[in-house]
Amino acid sequence: MTRFLALLLVLLAGPALAPSAFAQASAAPTAVVTTDNVRSELVSEVATVKPGEPFWVGLRQTLRPKWHTYWKNPGESGLPTEITWKLPEGAKADPIVWPAPILFDIGGVINYGFKDESMLLVRITPPANLAGPLTLAAEANWLVCEDVCIPEEGKFELVLPTGAAATPAPPAARTLFEQARRAIPTASPWPARYGLSKTGDPTLLVEAKGLKADAVGDVYFFPAEWGPVATMAKQIATVTPEGIRIPLKKGDAKSAMPAELAGTLVLTEKTADGNVKQAFDLSAKLDPAFVPTATASLANAVGAEDLSLVQALLFALLGGLILNLMPCVFPVLAMKAAAFARLAGHERSEMRRDGLAYTAGVLASFAAMAGIVIAIRSTAGEVSWGFQFQSPVFSLLIAYLFFVVGLNLSGVFEVGGRLAGVGQGLVARGGTTGAFFTGVLAVIVATPCTAPFMAAALGFALSQPAPATIAVLLAMGLGLALPYLALSMTPALQKLMPRPGPWMDRLRQFLAFPMYASAVWMIWVLTQQTGADGVLYALGGMILIAFAIWLLRIGSAASVGTWVRRGLAAAAVLLAFAATLKLDDSPATAASASGGPNAGVSFEGWERFSRARMAEAVAAGKPVFVDFTAAWCITCLVNERVALETPATRKAFEQAGVVKLKGDWTNRDTEITGVLKELGRAGVPLYLFWAPGADRPKILPQVLTETLILSELSSIQQAKR
Repeated sequence: MTRFLALLLVLLAGPALAPSAFAQASAAPTAVVTTDNVRSELVSEVATVKPGEPFWVGLRQTLRPKWHTYWKNPGESGLPTEITWKLPEGAKADPIVWPAPILFDIGGVINYGFKDESMLLVRITPPANLAGPLTLAAEANWLVCEDVCIPEEGKFELVLPTGAAATPAPPAARTLFEQARRAIPTASPWPARYGLSKTGDPTLLVEAKGLKADAVGDVYFFPAEWGPVATMAKQIATVTPEGIRIPLKKGDAKSAMPAELAGTLVLTEKTADGNVKQAFDLSAKLDPAFVPTATASLANAVGAEDLSLVQALLFALLGGLILNLMPCVFPVLAMKAAAFARLAGHERSEMRRDGLAYTAGVLASFAAMAGIVIAIRSTAGEVSWGFQFQSPVFSLLIAYLFFVVGLNLSGVFEVGGRLAGVGQGLVARGGTTGAFFTGVLAVIVATPCTAPFMAAALGFALSQPAPATIAVLLAMGLGLALPYLALSMTPALQKLMPRPGPWMDRLRQFLAFPMYASAVWMIWVLTQQTGADGVLYALGGMILIAFAIWLLRIGSAASVGTWVRRGLAAAAVLLAFAATLKLDDSPATAASASGGPNAGVSFEGWERFSRARMAEAVAAGKPVFVDFTAAWCITCLVNERVALETPATRKAFEQAGVVKLKGDWTNRDTEITGVLKELGRAGVPLYLFWAPGADRPKILPQVLTETLILSELSSIQQAKR
């Protein structure tokens, strides 16, 4: 039905949308046809034809940016390109040889096709008795789509002289054919078969023995024909020592599954020269003896939310509100509350300005974050919550920030005229400026924390168009700022504030210590990302920053000595920031995948997560618990201490025979990111639990308790009795 409606829309809208495309069809045939969206050219690999000797031609198409055409199986909608030949008697044109396609996900509708440029190869065999030039005449039609789909067509004619021997085309044309052949899938070197589950869903098994799971990724099977396999269903391939296993869903075809399932297998292999994309044509025979058992499917996980925009906005508001209670944000809010207490007895308008300025700082930061997310998503294709903490450079800069704020709260320096514009000193200033930048700081330190309701809202926001992304993130910012905003706007609440007094200075000095602790925590995170050298860079930089502050504090007269101190202070600060140049900020591979020594979290009693191990344990019918965590995720670390690593839960895990897998997302890890994306989550923590024999996992809450874990495990013990 989807394909029928899409085709009907094309037929109704096409003539109105693309008059120039159809006008081209009535023009005189030529080797080049140009429409509003596609430049098409019929190209030959030979300049002179030998009678009876086959040669290759290609329909080369160059598309407008962001537009695409379709493969032989277009997927859920669309139409493949077709070429109709008019050749001299005795000449023959073989079927199109298709290059490997790419996948287009347009609002959940999965299509297969080409973007930017494609070349469809056809082998032509001229008559053996050919005398005179060979005239190749062809009529091609194609569907080109972006937000709308436009049917286009063109008439082509190419005249090639004949000779005693075929002569090659010019080098530029030969280069085009070389590139086109590299895009054509090769025959699969591995045998393949498929089996049907009890529900009728096929599972493809490519017997590629010896493949390493960490060397192969982005595996996808493009069925050659529409119908047997559902293209809308997500494919989750696993690589095991036995080969590649891809659970599929039965398509909409009413006929029985074919004896052979043909298609193109595309994968990316990590080599010494980088990632290499490969494509293989294969034909899998139906194996009646192969009846797939339960697989580690993440589709329709229990507890996964399918939100509307209104629900996402509500969840974001609640999540931002609860975020105020998270340990990472509390020191900043306490610091601001102390500053607000100083306003007790002042004009109410001043309190309102302070509250509005703080709220403006929070919302501006979330708006800036939304802009960064949208920019990264448009280039890199995916982004997640807390992604900046996967950067060692960001970890170092945040450690500096916490350290400087702590020094200010301790009274080591006050923000005066000389420091009024220096970095985080703005946070400690009075008035609207200080309130605004306190809001900014609150957002920065909030990102490694995750509160209830946040995960679903963020997962929705990061997968939606730009307006929805901005709206959800701003709703979360409003939730974070709401308590302080309500306090500043409500006189009755203001009366509950304690009166100003000496206690405020002591509270301010006390609040420096959580900042120092936060700086120490960020240094620890840095060591997980870079190794022991991170401690040297961080502590050395902090000494230089403290030295710069000391230089600026001594002396007051404007003299040559003052300018020398300022110059030395500036040099010390620049040297501290130069430490970032020593850090490797390239996309790192987390310990969960690499097995490297810089594990961001403890793996004692846990196995490192991999899709292959997860699939193997689930297929064996074992209970499986997966913990996705990160060294910079405070919520994750608290959950481990209070729920996952207590003596009672360790004993319960062992008695139930649970396979415990832990994924470390401290650094960037594409495998973990892929799982998060499939489940509609934007970051960690994420906890999955498979009961014995279950075909889908249960998503546990982000804030765990020992009682909750023991309750989940007790059901296994009861089933055994």
